[in-house]
Amino acid sequence: MNAEPTLLDPRAIQDLLTRVDAQFPPGRGRLIGFIASGAREGTSSVAQAYAGAAATQLRRRVLLLDAAADPESDANSLVGVLQALAANPRSDEPLNVLDPESPGGSAWDSDGAASVWELLPRTDLWFALRDRYDEVVIDLPAPSVSRVGLAVAPYCDGVAVVVEAERTRAPVAENLVMNLRSVRARVLGAVMNRRRFHLPARVYRML
Repeated sequence: MNAEPTLLDPRAIQDLLTRVDAQFPPGRGRLIGFIASGAREGTSSVAQAYAGAAATQLRRRVLLLDAAADPESDANSLVGVLQALAANPRSDEPLNVLDPESPGGSAWDSDGAASVWELLPRTDLWFALRDRYDEVVIDLPAPSVSRVGLAVAPYCDGVAVVVEAERTRAPVAENLVMNLRSVRARVLGAVMNRRRFHLPARVYRML
């Protein structure tokens, strides 16, 4: 999972956690997706910061996944984790890419592995993720990069839209929100990334 530079400070991440928590009942695992309208708007960095804060500050069991990653080369691949669950639904082993040489490794063969399109409708796999973790954070690819992002979004309990300050145009962000709602994804709100402070920070605190 590639991380882009981000200007989100710890207070902003804490505020994000608080706002997301307010939208969900306590005591139940949840799947939270992060998506932007275009590439390199900081989605991976925001997702990583959010997951890290949930794990370290709130002491939650957190799993960070990349919906666009290749399951054969990235242990954080969403597809790889879903394939592992499908192959061993009762296993308590950590969720990561299986060794192709290990028993059951045939599920990873390029010709025989279940595709993301076959795995997404498996509601039992999504429930299994919620049972194992307090929070599953999913880095979703932008629609301009892959159609997987919008395909996975409806299976998340909520999706936050990442907006790069002074770059993402309002109509583009609005179009992404409209597309998310058209596939019945629950939009939690927007996250402003790489915000530039053109005045000294102390001045902003006075405003």
